[in-house]
Amino acid sequence: MNKTLKLAFGALLGSMLVMPALAQGEQFPDVPENHWVYKALLDMKNEGVLVGYPDGLFRGGRPASRYELAGAINTAYQKLKGMIGGLQDQIDAIKAGMGGGQDVEALRRELDALKAQVAAMGRYGDDIAALQRMASTFEKDLAALGVDVEAMKKDLSDLAERVGRLEKIKPAVDIHGDVNAVLHGGHSDDGLFGITVDARPTGVGRGGYSGEPDGMERDLSIGHELGLQLNGTNEDGPKWHATLVVGNLLGFSSEGLDGGPVYTMYGNQSGVMANLAFREQAESVYFQDFGVTFDTAMLGQGFSADLGRVSHKSGRYFFQRIDNTPYFENPRWDDGNWYFDGADLGFHWGTVGLDVYAGRNSDHLDSGSTFGGLINNEIWPMSAGPQNFFASGEMLVDRTLGFDLGFRLGGSGDIMLHYLFLDSDNPVTASMSGASTYNRVNVWGGEVNFNLGQNLNVNGGYSQTDLKYNESTVLDGDNAAWWAQARFNVGAVGIGLGYREIEPWFGAPGDWGRTGFLWNPVDHRGPYGDVSFNVSNNLDAKVGAFLFEGRDGVIIPADAEIFGINAELNFKLFGTWGANLGWEWVEYRDVVAGFQPSVNWYRMGLSQMMGDGSSLMFKYEISNYDDEGSGFTSGLGLIGGDRRGGLFTTQWTRKF
Repeated sequence: MNKTLKLAFGALLGSMLVMPALAQGEQFPDVPENHWVYKALLDMKNEGVLVGYPDGLFRGGRPASRYELAGAINTAYQKLKGMIGGLQDQIDAIKAGMGGGQDVEALRRELDALKAQVAAMGRYGDDIAALQRMASTFEKDLAALGVDVEAMKKDLSDLAERVGRLEKIKPAVDIHGDVNAVLHGGHSDDGLFGITVDARPTGVGRGGYSGEPDGMERDLSIGHELGLQLNGTNEDGPKWHATLVVGNLLGFSSEGLDGGPVYTMYGNQSGVMANLAFREQAESVYFQDFGVTFDTAMLGQGFSADLGRVSHKSGRYFFQRIDNTPYFENPRWDDGNWYFDGADLGFHWGTVGLDVYAGRNSDHLDSGSTFGGLINNEIWPMSAGPQNFFASGEMLVDRTLGFDLGFRLGGSGDIMLHYLFLDSDNPVTASMSGASTYNRVNVWGGEVNFNLGQNLNVNGGYSQTDLKYNESTVLDGDNAAWWAQARFNVGAVGIGLGYREIEPWFGAPGDWGRTGFLWNPVDHRGPYGDVSFNVSNNLDAKVGAFLFEGRDGVIIPADAEIFGINAELNFKLFGTWGANLGWEWVEYRDVVAGFQPSVNWYRMGLSQMMGDGSSLMFKYEISNYDDEGSGFTSGLGLIGGDRRGGLFTTQWTRKF
């Protein structure tokens, strides 16, 4: 490892440890990323109950502090109280008007409007239950904000009772969802295509790669998607749910160009669409999920089941789908779940929990004969290009069987053990020493999470992927990953430090991040870290870095380094408008011997959260990749040479 870079990286991480506090509050919570609090708050955000940070931004996957979580809980409580109390006021007013000689037609219109609002009440019962749990979990933090926690608990109980009364007049089916419109306009600079973080070209005109790089007037794509979430509102018996999606974001097209399909909007929700230009596709229709849920009240305490088209994720190094739409935000695309037709069963005995999930994956298509709704779960051991930086041989999964066994350690943490069996109808050949053809992958391992005091969380784990041909093991070495990381805070400064090693033939269907335009890289080891500053309610910043070196020299040369720095700044402008700035730089040192190609991305964004449940977002990203004549991108199957350009994105979303 280069001595200068070692010193630079050490100085950066060292500064994280001694950075003074800038304001009040804690930046990282003492709960893991997958804690129920995060999921509950995310659900409320998606339903419009929680509007986000004071500047109106949601901040993606940015870690939140206990102070911020307490504020979010109080905000959601106040909004739910107003929403449900407002409905009761309307009911009382209509009742009074019925005996006062008011216009009957006007009353009928008011009743129709009221019914439409009451139809949405079903989902708020779960939100209230979650808030009741949160009020207990964050009681001290809420009290520190000046919230009367006992009054909140009483109000939440009253709200639950009032929602129960309102639900009695609800329709049999609750329908809500979202509408999205997105525009991508790419351009080239200096006669060169640009490159996105998922290795897609910008400035590609309708004539394809064979033509000269173009501007936004020709590299312009407009996509749309409607998602209808349907839920049964029955109080007794099994409860059903479905999400019907209509849009032009799935699929591929070649438009007669040589070399196969080169255009897509977002592909199939399973992998990175490297080297494919943005282009809207034909209309498609599919069910993202469609299942029936049996809860504990029916089947006995400690057991639940979800049957049909269901979803599951188990952890970043085990079973978690990547977010392959870095320029488009939608829970269906970004939730990290893999979807399959089968069942997800939950067993819970005190502090022990067991999840068993199984199903079919790859033989379901949308209306346009494209794999829809993530049903084409692909695993990428030995796959080409920037998805995993492997050699060859991706496997399409036809059947999945998995187990998650968890042990809760009081309030101090938990232990999770994972086992995953993936099976394919079509064996593939892998280019690696000691292995040839395989059609099964076993993923197994575990992770631990400990809360060491209010301000420190420690996480670590081990995962291994064994390749098999039927019952014979063809590879069980050089195929593991292990990691350890800690998150803590010093006043208003949050700090994250970690280290990981990933062997060359590790290939779990997970999501452990990217290094520049290489996603889920393998055959490396090294540290990573970040420091974030909560300057005020209107301003926060974050700086991160990593320094990985080749591990075994199989995929990445042993003397190679990948060094990256990223920074972002989020701030409130005025009213409901927010803005952000960002920069990312990655250098690939001696990945191709004797060369140091590097890539820079510069970002700026503007967003507005509107009171009617809609949001508007603008993003602009400039890319600059210096190949230095190495042929690095050509070796990955991408457009070779230097890359310079940009991508402008607009997204409008309306939730209803």
